[in-house]
Amino acid sequence: MATDRLLADRLTVIRLFDAYARLLTPRQQQLVALYFHDDLSLSEIAERLGVTRQAIHDSLRRSLAELARYEELLGLVQRARGEDRRRQALLRELDGLEGEIRRTVPGRAGQRLLARVRALRELV
Repeated sequence: MATDRLLADRLTVIRLFDAYARLLTPRQQQLVALYFHDDLSLSEIAERLGVTRQAIHDSLRRSLAELARYEELLGLVQRARGEDRRRQALLRELDGLEGEIRRTVPGRAGQRLLARVRALRELV
């Protein structure tokens, strides 16, 4: 993923940061957090840290490049997205199954099946 694109895609950066922040230096963690979590501008960060805006920009670009490299190597964020999609699909299937049971299985048998569906939902 291009570093310039990462600068523009806050949500992606936040996900990458959540997954890989511990692999960055404390200074890199601070810069990424100030820019993406605290929503400070490059100028505000530069003033706060007593450096130039360009230094902050360059450091952020390098930090984001590292986050992107970690994702290319490890794929934790992509894997989590896939797992979330599968989880959502399972929950939709369970919703459909629950509705079908309510419509077609009367009495205690229906209640027992609904309880099993609820138990499965807890596992998802």
